[in-house]
Amino acid sequence: MNDKTTRNNSKFERDLTGKTFSHIDRIGKLMIFEFKNEPDLFLLSHLKMTGQFFYQNKSKVISGGGHSMTKEDSEALPNKHTRVFFELTNGSALFFNDMRKFGYLALTNLAGKNIAKSGYGPEPTATDFDYKKFHAGLSKKGRAIKAVLLDQTFIAGLGNIYVDEALFAAKIHPEKKAKDLTFKEAKAVSKAGGEIMLKSIASGGTTFQNFKDTGGQNGNYKDFLKVFGKQNTPCPRCKTIIKKIKVAGRGTHYCPRCQK
Repeated sequence: MNDKTTRNNSKFERDLTGKTFSHIDRIGKLMIFEFKNEPDLFLLSHLKMTGQFFYQNKSKVISGGGHSMTKEDSEALPNKHTRVFFELTNGSALFFNDMRKFGYLALTNLAGKNIAKSGYGPEPTATDFDYKKFHAGLSKKGRAIKAVLLDQTFIAGLGNIYVDEALFAAKIHPEKKAKDLTFKEAKAVSKAGGEIMLKSIASGGTTFQNFKDTGGQNGNYKDFLKVFGKQNTPCPRCKTIIKKIKVAGRGTHYCPRCQK
């Protein structure tokens, strides 16, 4: 167990020994583990840049994934990048690997969980997502729309890939100032973001390397991507060559003709 990963909690192992996972929730990219008969105990986890979760069943079959994953990452667990692992009573195991040690596993109580969740904005997948409030918030932002959409405190759950895809679907240039979006544009991009997230979840995620879900299926949403990673190829709408630039420090893909 790595002390940095568990935020130097010397009681981490003791407090979890004998506990039973009952549910896993999330908001944005924050995972929230709940425990049976423990209403005031939660395990919060964030993968950050290079975190990975692997589940190994009692037959030693491994599923899981995360950032920058290669085939070697999931072999011979635990390995040099394993920071924490849980031995489960049914003979299976859960491993948290993190090459750069930015990810974390933190124990907290109900109040701490609620504070952590309050740091995230609404998710575009929510059935009650407030488009008017979202547009009003954008009207106060002078940054590029891509930068604002990546801000998890403003809107949760959209990462670099899905922001590019949502902006393409809504025909909005990633460098356009957020405050300049009309209500129609704001609704279009947030709605597209939610639809893309749901479609990706249904497809098992976006796999560029070696991810497998707990059913052993590869994520295949990459097959549906329109612009991300498609630089120097024709736009699927107008055949203009897709460009790649940097916005908010992130590689950004867009069509210079379709997106205004």
